[in-house]
Amino acid sequence: MSFSASTPRTGGRALKRLAVGILCSCVACALAACSFAPRYERPEQDLPKEWRSVDLGSAPLDTDWWTRFNDPVLTALIDDALTQNQDLAESLARIDSAAAQVGVATAALFPQVSGTGAATAQSASEKAPNTVPFSQSGLSRSTTQYQGALSAGWELDLWGKARNRRTMLSDVLMNSVIGHEALRLSVAAQTAQGYFALLALDMQLETARRTLKSREESFGIYTSRYEQGDITELDWQRARAEVEIARAQVHTSTVAVDQAEAALAVLIGRSPRDIINRAMPRGHDIGSLPAPPVLPTGLPSELLMRRPDIRAAEYLIMAYNANIGVARAQFFPSISLTGALGTLSAAVGNLFSGPAATWSYGASGSIPLLDFGNNWYNLKDAEAQKRAAEAAYRKTVQTAFEDIRTSLTAQREAGAIVRSMQIEVESLRRATEIARLQYDNGYTDYLTVLDAERQLFAAELQLASALRDRLNAVVSVCMALGGGWADSGASPAFPIVDTEELLEEEKAVGVPGARSGGGARP
Repeated sequence: MSFSASTPRTGGRALKRLAVGILCSCVACALAACSFAPRYERPEQDLPKEWRSVDLGSAPLDTDWWTRFNDPVLTALIDDALTQNQDLAESLARIDSAAAQVGVATAALFPQVSGTGAATAQSASEKAPNTVPFSQSGLSRSTTQYQGALSAGWELDLWGKARNRRTMLSDVLMNSVIGHEALRLSVAAQTAQGYFALLALDMQLETARRTLKSREESFGIYTSRYEQGDITELDWQRARAEVEIARAQVHTSTVAVDQAEAALAVLIGRSPRDIINRAMPRGHDIGSLPAPPVLPTGLPSELLMRRPDIRAAEYLIMAYNANIGVARAQFFPSISLTGALGTLSAAVGNLFSGPAATWSYGASGSIPLLDFGNNWYNLKDAEAQKRAAEAAYRKTVQTAFEDIRTSLTAQREAGAIVRSMQIEVESLRRATEIARLQYDNGYTDYLTVLDAERQLFAAELQLASALRDRLNAVVSVCMALGGGWADSGASPAFPIVDTEELLEEEKAVGVPGARSGGGARP
C-alpha cells in the first residue's frame, strides 16, 4: 500500500520555502529515528584461566617471527610472499570492494540531489490539423522552451533500516580486513613450512644419493666375490636389490624436491617464466637451523585478541545482528520526501533570470499489507544466519584452543624426538659397520648386514622429517597464538579494534548508523 502528497508552486520565493520545509522535516525525522537491531552481546565461552602443564617463558616473540631462524633466504622468501602472493592480492581487492559497499550504504543515508535540463522546440502552421492559422499568408510559427531544474529525494530512515544496513556492511568490511591479516599469517606460515619441507627433502635426497653410492661400491665388491665363488648367488641378488632400492629412492626424492620448489614458487608469487626456469635458493641446511623456544606469557583469554580468525568471526556475528534490524524494519512504513526547484524561459540567456520559476515538494509512503510471509521469512533467515555465525564463532574458539594445546605439546616434544632419532642414527650407523665387519670375517650371514643397512637408511630419512617437524612446530605455535608481538604486554602483530571501543567511538562522533547501546531496540 502506498500514498503520496505533493504541492507544485511557481514563484520567486520557492527556494527559501523548499529549504525550510525540507530542513524542518529532516530534523524532526532524525530526532525520531530508531533501530530495531538486537543488542549485541559476545557469545559466552568457558575459557580456562591458564594453560595446563605448560611452562610459559617470559621472552617476547617478534612480530616478524620468522627472523628468529636466522636464515636470510627464508626471510626474503616470506617478504616476497607477503608482497606478491596472489591470494593476498585477491583479499586486498575484496577489502576495497567491501569498503565501496560501505560507501554506497553511507550515501543512502543522505538526500539524493540531481539536476535536469531540457530544450523543447514546437512548430505549428495553418495546414496542421485542428489548429488555427497564425497568419493569413500560411506562414508557420516556431517556439523554443528551455527548462532547468534541481530535484532532491530522501527516504526517511525512521526504523533504522539504512543505518543497520550500513552497520552490517561496516562489520563485513572489518571481517574482510581482519580476515586479510589471518591470510597474511597463513601465507607466512605456509612459506616457512614449504621452505622447511624443501630443506628436509634436500637432506633425504642427499641421504639417498650417499646410500646409493655406498651400496654400488659394496655391490662391486660382492660381484667380484660372487664371481670368485666366495659368496652365494642369494647374497649377490640381495645386494643388487638394495642398490635398486636406493636408486628408486633417489628418483622419488628428486620428484618430491621439484614439486616442493614449484609449490613454493607459486606461494611467493613468481611469474610463470620464473616458475619454470628459476631455481629456488637455499640458505642453511635443515640441521643447522635453530628452533628457538617461543612460548609466550599470557592467559588463554588473551587469545581472543591475538588470533585474527576469532576477531573476524565475531565481526561476522555483528554483521548478521545488524541485518536482523534491516529485516525487522521491512515490516514498517517507508516514507520518502521529494522536492524540485526549476525555471522556464524562451531564451537560454534568461533561463536563470526570468520570472517563470517552478517548484514542488511532497511526501510519499508505502506499508506492506499482504506479502504472503515474505518479510517474515526474511526475518527468520536473518536470525538463522546470526545463529549460524555464533556457532561458527564458538567452533573457531574451540579450534583455537585445540591448536594451542597440540602445537605447544608438539613444540615441547619435537626437540626430544630429534635427539632420540639422532642417537638412533648413530647407533644404527655403528651397528651397520659391525655387521659388515662380522660378515666379511664369516661371523654372520648377509641378512644381518641387510637388516642393519635398511634400518639405517630408514632412520636417516626419518631424521630429516623429524628436523622438519621440529621447525614446523615452532611455526604452528606462532599461528596458534595469532602471530607475534613485540613486548611483554603482548601487543598483537595486527591492528585490533575492540568491540566496545568501536561502539563508544561511533556514539561519540555521531556516526550515521552507530549502534545505540550495541543495537538496542527503540
